[in-house]
Amino acid sequence: MKKNILLLLASILILSCGASAIGNYATTTFYVKNNSNQTINFSSTVVVFPMSRGPLTRQFSVPPMDSILARQTNFKKGVAPQKWFLEFNIFPNDYVTMFDPNKTENWKKGFDTKGRPFHTFLIAE
Repeated sequence: MKKNILLLLASILILSCGASAIGNYATTTFYVKNNSNQTINFSSTVVVFPMSRGPLTRQFSVPPMDSILARQTNFKKGVAPQKWFLEFNIFPNDYVTMFDPNKTENWKKGFDTKGRPFHTFLIAE
């Protein structure tokens, strides 16, 4: 009986802590948009949870006049979107205006049809 009560109390404690933390985080999608007429290549490095797995770097190609999904995660409210990328390296492309992913103003925030937030980085024009 004591074991069941202890298990019940531990479950309530875990759920109550999780509920308060969930209020500060929202499932957020990060897109990279290319408004140029050339394919743009970049790599990004992110922390993977659990942190024991360490950082993960991936290569991306964004077709002309298209966008791609770069990351989807539980994003803490009030944190600048570029903070979720440890590195964001854009490979140079002649004749294309490139934007800096480290500047907050280059990330546009929106909401999908279910009310979930997303951030879009315009990589090139």
